[in-house]
Amino acid sequence: MRNEARRLRTFRQWPADSPVSPQDLARAGFYYLGPGDEVRCFCCSGILKDWVPGDCPVAEHRKYFPSCKFIRGEPVGNQGMPPHPQEAADAVDGQVVKSLKCFVSQALPCLEELIVVCNVIAMDFDVVSVFRAVENKHTTTGTFYLSESELIADVLKAGSTAENEPWLSTEEQLKRLQEQRLCKVCMDRDVSIVFVPCGHLVVCRACAFNLSFCPICREPIVDRVRTFMS
Repeated sequence: MRNEARRLRTFRQWPADSPVSPQDLARAGFYYLGPGDEVRCFCCSGILKDWVPGDCPVAEHRKYFPSCKFIRGEPVGNQGMPPHPQEAADAVDGQVVKSLKCFVSQALPCLEELIVVCNVIAMDFDVVSVFRAVENKHTTTGTFYLSESELIADVLKAGSTAENEPWLSTEEQLKRLQEQRLCKVCMDRDVSIVFVPCGHLVVCRACAFNLSFCPICREPIVDRVRTFMS
């Protein structure tokens, strides 16, 4: 959710009578969590809700979560919005579609693997790093990725985050890798549950059964599959 355009796209079901706009919230680092007008910061995971007329998302973010690195202006990898929102949405979708077309034409993955790849890219993993992992698996084993957890584990092992964020120190890179494996709800235990049908791997077992909707895409949860990240 470091991409502002992607954060903005989570507000599709934002209450029409809310006194604050999705654009201002996304610019302030928030994505829509729900229910109601509840939002979460992509960086500090701080949650705000019950917005009233006159609220400024940036000011409220700074007021309640003053230690958030994003709101303090530190380099956390945030990707700002291009001048026009539609251009931003097109840029995000275009990158994925273009990459997928290239990948399909070259590697011709099975349908199950294509779904896995799309789901992992939707979790904000670097497109090039994901395809590099897939290509490596095809070359070395001749098999496909059939689960998000397996693909994510290999991407993390390859050090994709460290390679694509050179401005971070070694300590920060290790911290970021650890945070990616943490449950996005309790931020305490490792993720271990994949939601069906959306395929997102973002929560631990304890938190998974308290949710009815995926916290990332808001898709209704039909089933929960336990996974193990090596």
